[in-house]
Amino acid sequence: MSTPEPGPPAWPGAAPSAAGHAALPPYAGPATPATTAAVPSPVAAGHAPLPPYAPPVAPAAAWPSPPPVAPPAPPAGWGAPPPGWRPPPPAPGTDGLAVAAFVLALASFATSLLTAPVGLGLGIAAQRRIGRSGAQGRGLAIAATWIGGVLTTALVVGLGVVVALGVAATGPAASSAGSWPAPDDADGAAGAAGQETTLPWFELADDLVPGDCLATAPETYDMSDAGVVDCAAGHATEVLERLTMSTPVRADVTEPDAAYTELLDRCVAVAERLVGPTALPAESWADVYFVHPDQWAAGDRWAYCVLSTEPAATGSVLAGTFAAGAAAEV
Repeated sequence: MSTPEPGPPAWPGAAPSAAGHAALPPYAGPATPATTAAVPSPVAAGHAPLPPYAPPVAPAAAWPSPPPVAPPAPPAGWGAPPPGWRPPPPAPGTDGLAVAAFVLALASFATSLLTAPVGLGLGIAAQRRIGRSGAQGRGLAIAATWIGGVLTTALVVGLGVVVALGVAATGPAASSAGSWPAPDDADGAAGAAGQETTLPWFELADDLVPGDCLATAPETYDMSDAGVVDCAAGHATEVLERLTMSTPVRADVTEPDAAYTELLDRCVAVAERLVGPTALPAESWADVYFVHPDQWAAGDRWAYCVLSTEPAATGSVLAGTFAAGAAAEV
């Protein structure tokens, strides 16, 4: 079977048309374009027609150059800086003295306040210098001044307290020796050599008896520094009586001691009774030497009443042979 060639469909008979319409004529191919009809001029009636278009005219061979023009002058006040002008200096940094003052003020916490006065002085100096130079660091200088001032005050107060305590500690301490009839004579006080606020440990000798003469006035609590000598020779002290203590003395020598006062009063009465109208040197005093409070707690109850003179005397008060140099009535 052969395949039909493609082409327009073949309509048998006449081409179909809509009812009531004439049939279309057969296609005759593209028509030849007709000559364009003259377009009427757009110029309105009563106006002259526009001239025909002319191409642009070529420029002349050479146009004259414009005259040179000077640049405009700068406004008044501008231009080169006046002679001697210098650019402004850069802003100053933090003042080094203020930094040092602040560091030393803080360091006083670690140096027992020793650098506080230095921080205070540098802080004041830094504030003055910053006021002249305009540098930064004024806050550091003020802080150093305050910290240094407060800590310097604390340092001064602390030193004052230490000095006051030292003076109080070196004041006259109570001892086991009194004075009669010269209570202000410190040389005869048995405890004058010590500066303690409490009694040191000692053990009073138990081998002395009334009538024993000592070469020197004892300066220790236990009387160990004074040896017994013959009363016929020159001596400074004589044991007058061995007293019995009713109460122990206080270990704190900074407070008044009623027990010591009672012993001293008894010793003075013994000396007045034994010496009587006998002439004594101007430097004469009665002393008492007592047992330590620990000895008292152990059962010891004695104390020695002695009479010391200066210059040295001869003879014995108890034997009635006492003789001394320049005398004064008792």
